[in-house]
Amino acid sequence: MRKYFSLTRTLFKNAAGMVADGKTKKMRVYLLYGFLAICFIPLLFMLYYMFQEAFKTMAPLQQSGSILAAGFHMTNLVTFLFSIFLIPGVFYFSKDSEILLSLPLKPQTILASKFSVCLLYEYVFTLIVFLPLIAGYLQNESVSILFYVFVVIIALTLPIYPLVLSSIISMLVMRFVPFFKNRDRFNMIGGILSVAFALSFSYFMNSSGMQQEDPSALVNLLIEGNNSLISMFAYLFPAVPFASHALISQDILQLGLYLLILIAALAVFLIMGKYFYFKGAIGFDETKSTRKVLNDVEMKKALTQKSKVFTYTQKELRLLLRTPVYFLNCIGTCFIFPIVIVISIMSQGESLNLAALNQIDFSGYAYYAILPGLAMGMLIGCINMISATAISREGSNVMFMKYIPMPLGKQIIAKMNAGIIVSVLTILLLFIIAYILFPMLPVLYYIIAFISAIIAIFLGNELCILLDMAHPKLVWEQEAAAVKQNMSGMIAMFGGMLIAGLLIAALFLLPNDLIMPISIGICIAILLISVVIYSKMDTIACKLFKKI
Repeated sequence: MRKYFSLTRTLFKNAAGMVADGKTKKMRVYLLYGFLAICFIPLLFMLYYMFQEAFKTMAPLQQSGSILAAGFHMTNLVTFLFSIFLIPGVFYFSKDSEILLSLPLKPQTILASKFSVCLLYEYVFTLIVFLPLIAGYLQNESVSILFYVFVVIIALTLPIYPLVLSSIISMLVMRFVPFFKNRDRFNMIGGILSVAFALSFSYFMNSSGMQQEDPSALVNLLIEGNNSLISMFAYLFPAVPFASHALISQDILQLGLYLLILIAALAVFLIMGKYFYFKGAIGFDETKSTRKVLNDVEMKKALTQKSKVFTYTQKELRLLLRTPVYFLNCIGTCFIFPIVIVISIMSQGESLNLAALNQIDFSGYAYYAILPGLAMGMLIGCINMISATAISREGSNVMFMKYIPMPLGKQIIAKMNAGIIVSVLTILLLFIIAYILFPMLPVLYYIIAFISAIIAIFLGNELCILLDMAHPKLVWEQEAAAVKQNMSGMIAMFGGMLIAGLLIAALFLLPNDLIMPISIGICIAILLISVVIYSKMDTIACKLFKKI
């Protein structure tokens, strides 16, 4: 037990140290965390309002417990989906795994310590759903002191079962499927499968077929009362109904059964780890080379001199496409948007009626497309994090940028071009889908919105890369840390969302006679700022790189 606590403390300190770049002051890190916490406040209020209204609706039917169970189920599902990537990275792909395997430690001790570190990470995602859920319940129900004790116990233990589930799946895959022992291959295929699963699940839950499946049985459960709907949430996460019943009635027996399921799951996890972990953890490689031999024509083509900026941009795009972590988190994030829109429309089935839009006269209101276009361009330009992590992705090789015979300004522009190209392709795909779904809108609307989006994309990428130059994360062991644990990327993402939200809010709040001049003025201002930053990029880059 002493070895477990000592190893857990060491692993947690190491993980916490990787969040900073080695030079950042603690106060700045705390301020950045505070900014991120503020960005989550709207989401917390939205979830709180949703849960509160659900409790208010279900309370007269004596089904408040079903909302608790649904919230617990949602929390477990979020934890499970996030841990699919977290568990392999911590258990197998981290560089400390090689050191730990050589130490006189049992596999159960290593697994338990790594599991504890993962559990601490997952508490963040748990609390995002759990806190609004409990706050909504307290607004509609009177509770005893024992309720708060149960809340603390359940909050601390709720992520355990989905983490155990994803850990067991990872151990079995790593032990019996050698194909996945290549980290790049695992991340690429695993990421695509996870996204496919999430989108398929969303389509299934929102499809008309799901909504109409056996309605009589659902109605019978609903009118039965006594929180009978809780039983619906026992399939994937069997501990959820016991946690819900324990919290509703403050039943110690139900809480005991809930904890017993978690203890049994942990026991199975550690027993399996004893036999599978070491055999699965040995023999990993980072990546593989194709070792392709070029013929004379290919060699001549490869050696043909091209523009420096063009070649550098090609290099950046190839790096994004060939590195699974960058592909999934930078490029994949953008192209999920169109897929989600299509799935959302398809899942509505016949309930979605767009015929009413044909009766609206859209002529004379083309300027209304400027602000939505700017908002979409700013959002897509920031959310893909390509420019916002361009310097951080260099890591310890950042000094290479200072040595090569190419001005820093041109290197930054080439890196920024990669983000602009991906953003423009995403916007183009979105507008094509929008035109197919809403052909009744004049083509002029789409042209104006697209041009506005392009202008915002340039400024968004410029601001993102300036942010990363000012605060790069250069100390990391895995590529994932350069993207997922990068404060610059998070600030750029939430900042883009905030600016996009303000532009859309302006569209609804401004008087009709002021929308056209203000929209045009904002568009011109964004264009001018973008041109000024672009012209001064070399000077700005040289100044910021002196601090690196």
